[in-house]
Amino acid sequence: MENNEKFSLNSLLQSSDLLESDIYAIFDRAKFFLDNYKKEKKFKDLEGITVALAFFEPSTRTKLSFELAAKRLSADTFSFQSASSSLSKGESLIDTLRTIEAMGVNIYIVRHQCSGVPIFLQQNTSGIVINAGDGKHDHPTQALLDSFTLYQYFGKLNGMKVCITGDILHSRVARANFSVLQKLGVEVAICGPGTLIPSKKQTDFKIIDKIEDAIEWADAIILLRLQRERMESGFLPTLREYSQYMGLTYSLFSKKPGLIVLHPGPVNYGIELDYNVSAYPNVLIQTQVKHGLFIRMGLLSLLTKNYRERIGC
Repeated sequence: MENNEKFSLNSLLQSSDLLESDIYAIFDRAKFFLDNYKKEKKFKDLEGITVALAFFEPSTRTKLSFELAAKRLSADTFSFQSASSSLSKGESLIDTLRTIEAMGVNIYIVRHQCSGVPIFLQQNTSGIVINAGDGKHDHPTQALLDSFTLYQYFGKLNGMKVCITGDILHSRVARANFSVLQKLGVEVAICGPGTLIPSKKQTDFKIIDKIEDAIEWADAIILLRLQRERMESGFLPTLREYSQYMGLTYSLFSKKPGLIVLHPGPVNYGIELDYNVSAYPNVLIQTQVKHGLFIRMGLLSLLTKNYRERIGC
């Protein structure tokens, strides 16, 4: 889909803020960077811009991807560590934001364990705020890179069938994908244990009880890990039982070897996915990681363009 509409956002706080035209604008810019990327080359889109990576939760893929994306666009970057900051001495989050802002930061990339923190921060700064994951609420750039990966593979998204399986209840990735995939015309279903998915009264999505049926129905499946850090007791009998009934085993995969498999990472092999399955070319986990860099470059480029126009520089 060719997109000629102006990118509408000044920050990315939640997936629901994205218009379909915004998503395709990010895809177009990401594809440009994907096609023209060289390790020794930097683009000038963020020249003169300072980016703060404020991660209050652990992260590998998202943090490294955003940091590299900003640097490849010629930004200055620094990482903010809450454990070694004045937050540990009782300073409020808003005072910390104002301290960082006084140093000339233009873009805040924020991950926090509490839902809504990026929205709160954006209400108190004139800079760009990007949600890199907030509690159980949302993870917009993960949904964008997942959709982009499917779009690159299939050449289209409208009319495709995607089933999200696993711990839906605690997953910000699931919520983000629900929003983005639906806007792109994808038919979405969910599959998981009854204790880890919404009830039929709480959702309009198709609910599939067995992973075997999900595999048969879907063009692509997005596996989710168990969010054990967000769980209290009583959701599952044992991990072994979960793996037995919900894990994507080689035996199941071999029944539909053309199935596209995504996973946001980190993968718990032997629980939601057999390690032997991961080597197949249509298991696109590493492709997602690669695309994450270019999606974030595209997003940063478009947001910065709007920012420069807004402040007149």
